[in-house]
Amino acid sequence: MKKGKIFIYSGIFAGFILILFLSLKIFEMVYFNEKYYKVPDLKSYTYEEAEKIVLNTDLNVKKIGGEFSSYPIGQIFLQEPEPGTVVKKGRNIRVWVSNGAALVDMPDLTGMNFLDAKVLAEEKGMVVGNVITVKGNGKYNEVMATDPATNTLISKGQKISFLVNGLENVVQVRMPDIIGITVEEGQEILSRNSLIVGNIDYKELKGIAPGVVVKTSINSGDRVSAGSTINIVVSK
Repeated sequence: MKKGKIFIYSGIFAGFILILFLSLKIFEMVYFNEKYYKVPDLKSYTYEEAEKIVLNTDLNVKKIGGEFSSYPIGQIFLQEPEPGTVVKKGRNIRVWVSNGAALVDMPDLTGMNFLDAKVLAEEKGMVVGNVITVKGNGKYNEVMATDPATNTLISKGQKISFLVNGLENVVQVRMPDIIGITVEEGQEILSRNSLIVGNIDYKELKGIAPGVVVKTSINSGDRVSAGSTINIVVSK
């Protein structure tokens, strides 16, 4: 009889513990759902998209400002609290929107020793891309041209290419067709093809807008040594 009572009391106690545990779990679930939220990941979304994401969560999105970052323009790149953080109902999620990559002026590296130019470029956050070496008239290992060209606005981390004096075996490139385009566009195309703009002569031609390339010293399609100087005639 005594053992039976102990068994009954043990069962009652175990049942009480189970009910208490379940009650606490139910309370926790209800309380969490009503009072707390897990912060969503808003990074890479626009501010307008982020507002829609938190629309039914009783959380708020507050734009603090914008800064340069590796994210595209208009996307959220930083938020506080961080994604996955548990916060109370009504909490503001502060976000910062990207202004895009920081732009810097491409420095004038022409005439410098390539090793010095490489160090300077990397100090400014640029990455060295293609390096084409040719046999030129300047000093050995001298930078003859860069792509992008000097004073061009570029992003930090962008790759730049060098045309360097020093190789005995001359690299051959094909002369691009720049007739009929502006002189600025023509200069960029020549630079991308490891060619250097030489003399620019201006000639008045009826029916042709000013600033257009009308003639080049090398015909388009012809093979020419990389680093060659190309003279052009431009309408005025």
